Amino acid sequence: MIGISKMVTGEATVSRQLTYGGDESKLPKKLVEAVKKPLPVVVWNSTSSCNLKCVHCYASAGKPSESELTTEEGKAFLDDLAEMRIPILLFSGGEPLMRKDLFELATYVTSKGIMISLSTNGTLISEENAEKLKKTNFSYIGVSIDGLPETNDKFRGVRGAFERAFQGLLNSKNAGLMTGIRFTVTKYNIKDIPAVIDLLVENEVPRFCLYHLVPSGRAEFQDDITLEQRRELIDWLFDRAIQLHDDGYKTEILTVDNPVDGVYTYLKLKEIDETLAENALEFLKYRGGDNSGYRLADVDMFGNVHPNQFWWDYTIGNIREKKFSELWLNPEDETIIKLREKTKHLRGRCGKCQFKEVCGGFRLRALRAGDLWGDEPDCYLTDEEIGIA
Repeated sequence: MIGISKMVTGEATVSRQLTYGGDESKLPKKLVEAVKKPLPVVVWNSTSSCNLKCVHCYASAGKPSESELTTEEGKAFLDDLAEMRIPILLFSGGEPLMRKDLFELATYVTSKGIMISLSTNGTLISEENAEKLKKTNFSYIGVSIDGLPETNDKFRGVRGAFERAFQGLLNSKNAGLMTGIRFTVTKYNIKDIPAVIDLLVENEVPRFCLYHLVPSGRAEFQDDITLEQRRELIDWLFDRAIQLHDDGYKTEILTVDNPVDGVYTYLKLKEIDETLAENALEFLKYRGGDNSGYRLADVDMFGNVHPNQFWWDYTIGNIREKKFSELWLNPEDETIIKLREKTKHLRGRCGKCQFKEVCGGFRLRALRAGDLWGDEPDCYLTDEEIGIA
């Protein structure tokens, strides 16, 4: 996750609460703690049930399955995470609000001191559910919205999905929850980004999180934007973040699943503010690029453990057979071991890049293009910018 607003202005909103421990003059407290050992942010895709039919769903969600982890198995898993003292658990799906014991599980895990957030399509967040989410101590509600009404509803496969999702977002905000949207950019919705951000600003929603497309599930490379469009988009988000800050608005802009964005933002900052640039680089050094298999883990609805939530075609074990902590803290899986020392294995442009220690590309996307340790296909930096010209 690249906090463009934080990098270009030195200030954050939602991120201040979730990672900075209230003191933005220093590196994020939780980030500093996390680098000491591989304690991951854990995504739990807690159910395959979903009330929408999103064309780019990495989980290919829809119908419920009788093979999902039971409440008892879920609590045993949460006990293990609590003993590990992971920094945060993200409930995802499918649609997590379709899991009948969601609030029971959420209450259980927060009682053990783990911070939790929710990744949701937002359509089921009534005022009543928003109050329940607040009482259950969810720290953040991320609602997936992928464009203005016509575009979003086409993506989501259900007419009226935008209206219900945006109302769910506002219900969460009005209940006193930290909120934001998760926008997966594709060639079909890139044109809607300015208007969507304007909507967030108008409604004082504090976070716009742009996800770069990862070919998984029902999403494919053919749906993606071009490298030229990607670079122009980051230029625009960079300028928009500065404008929002200068105009006194609190909506922050972040990007996810393309660590190249951090390097490019640093290079742009060098041209206008050396101090901000060096602070940004220091952050990127701690972050270390793609953290899949190291400080990011995924557990699906059946208990399978994956390097990240898009990588379901690779499993390192199942928590029904072996505790998550044992699989993660004492890994025997060769791919997981290599992901934690990825710079040793990079090839091509990524292997030669002067920024490989702070970026290294998004490895799963490279794999989808044909080589796990090869070039990041979404890198839009020139050879001169990465130091190999």
